[in-house]
Amino acid sequence: MADFDGKIILITGGSSGIGRASAVELAKSGAFVIAIGRNPAHLRETSAMHENIYTVKADLSDESAMEDAKNEILKLAKRFGSTVFGFVHSAGVIYTEPFESFRKHELEEMFRVNVLSGFEIFRAILPLMRSGGSAVFVSSIDAFFGATEPPSSGYALTKGALVSLTNALASELGEKNIRVNAVIPGLIRTAMTEDFFSDEFAAQMEKFLSRVPLHRAGSADEVAKLVAFLLSEDASYINGDAIFIDGGYHAR
Repeated sequence: MADFDGKIILITGGSSGIGRASAVELAKSGAFVIAIGRNPAHLRETSAMHENIYTVKADLSDESAMEDAKNEILKLAKRFGSTVFGFVHSAGVIYTEPFESFRKHELEEMFRVNVLSGFEIFRAILPLMRSGGSAVFVSSIDAFFGATEPPSSGYALTKGALVSLTNALASELGEKNIRVNAVIPGLIRTAMTEDFFSDEFAAQMEKFLSRVPLHRAGSADEVAKLVAFLLSEDASYINGDAIFIDGGYHAR
């Protein structure tokens, strides 16, 4: 387990799924974790998992609330010493619709939460990363293969944008000793994907897992360990990479 003793790490989507698992993994390693989420009950559950987890309630789909959220995040970061070490953008929403019937407001919400909120919050805390640091964007295999069952071209679009953003920021921020990478999860069992594990999608699930050499879905804890590694000094020369964690789905 990497040592993050006393380091401040900010996580969007930190109240559930991969974000929550990453918050717990990093807190156990000594980090002061600021977890951002929009569900108060989920935030309380997350903060109760470790004494080093602090929460900020923010609906990242609400543009008008973004400034207040950023101010609260900066205030909390300064409480712990004003120097931020890491950033994880795990917040995400998904709407599944065929391309020809995709609704504009759904695409706009996904872009705001999945892409723009991470862009804005990372930019807001960048002045606090005075000694360098690391950022991880949580993308998806849909950025490379598309979501076919059920389809979501809009989700694939937003997750592809995160990979492009990772490449651009890795190049731009490297001279500041800030590394930027992305993780590319496959099918991970979280609240967001739980419907896919129901009997309704049994045939699609079987078809999907037949393409996964390990023949199973992944867990949020498994992704969290990769996130922690990429943030750590053990990954000190990894920059601008997008690392698959999909049981081998991309290899077939």
